[in-house]
Amino acid sequence: MPWAMTTYTKGEITRAGRILIERNASFDDRTWALDVMSSWRAAQAYPMRALLMMLRKRAVEIDDNAVVVQRHKRAPSIIGKLRRFPKMELSRMQDIGGCRAIVSTVEDVERLSAHIQACRTRNELHREYNYISEPKDSGYRGIHLTYKYKGEKTEYNGYFVELQLRSQIQHAWATTVEIVDTFTDQALKSSQGTQDWQNFFRMASAEFAKLEQRPLGKFADGKDTKAELARLAHQLGVVKRLNAFAVSANHIIQKSDNKTDYFLLELSEDGSRVLITQYKMSEFERATAAYLQKEKQSKSDSASDVVLVAAGSLHALQSAYPNYFADSTEFVRLMQSAIQG
Repeated sequence: MPWAMTTYTKGEITRAGRILIERNASFDDRTWALDVMSSWRAAQAYPMRALLMMLRKRAVEIDDNAVVVQRHKRAPSIIGKLRRFPKMELSRMQDIGGCRAIVSTVEDVERLSAHIQACRTRNELHREYNYISEPKDSGYRGIHLTYKYKGEKTEYNGYFVELQLRSQIQHAWATTVEIVDTFTDQALKSSQGTQDWQNFFRMASAEFAKLEQRPLGKFADGKDTKAELARLAHQLGVVKRLNAFAVSANHIIQKSDNKTDYFLLELSEDGSRVLITQYKMSEFERATAAYLQKEKQSKSDSASDVVLVAAGSLHALQSAYPNYFADSTEFVRLMQSAIQG
């Protein structure tokens, strides 16, 4: 299949990023900036594909049940990050293209990270972010490896791809944060939102870290995390609210093979259903055009949820993106076990 290349210069891409965070940008300027952003995002497809194949191979060598997928960063996430880091340039953002591996245990995460870095590859490891030894202030845990593509298609050399490695417990926590963000119109994922919800997820993160026997994080210093988790879970009515968020997936899908396809996931405005549209790898151009159209139809800096991902099966899709199905079953089980244990 022909792989996308952007026709815009780095200067134009940087300018587009600045327009996207301008509150008073004109409609025409904003439309142009979204077109540029979409073109630049689509151009990440080949480097992402190359790193996805590498990650999938290494992950199953560590864990037969590993789930590996890729995603193109959502416009609201791109815009939000540019606003949080005003000096950042869109042309230099390192996680527009990302791949994710979910493995069984935290030990598997650490082994996979070491395995990837020890294996020979043309691609260059740019930076490692170990959020297991040093969790984010939000409570997020996992390991991120940022690579620069350096392969056969030299026109993509220097493009960044972020590899996210998570255990099943870490993944349950992270996707439940996204569920609450979506249905309560917050940004807890970026440490922005009501204090009670932020503290609830920090305490949950610390209790989950105890299960994995890893550092709790500075936010847990001097706190009875178990008691605080129980108090906040009751105060916020967490279990009842998470159950109420559950949605059903309505999809346009026919899939009987294990080939990687693209899926456009769109959560309805009232959160009552998920529309899943499937595209073959050869239909990438159609998929990215539909993705951009959906983003333009919504307020591009709102919590509106539409994302383009690639996965080899429906099981992988639902395992990697349970937030789009409001599936917090595993999180609730772990939380209740921590409180009662």
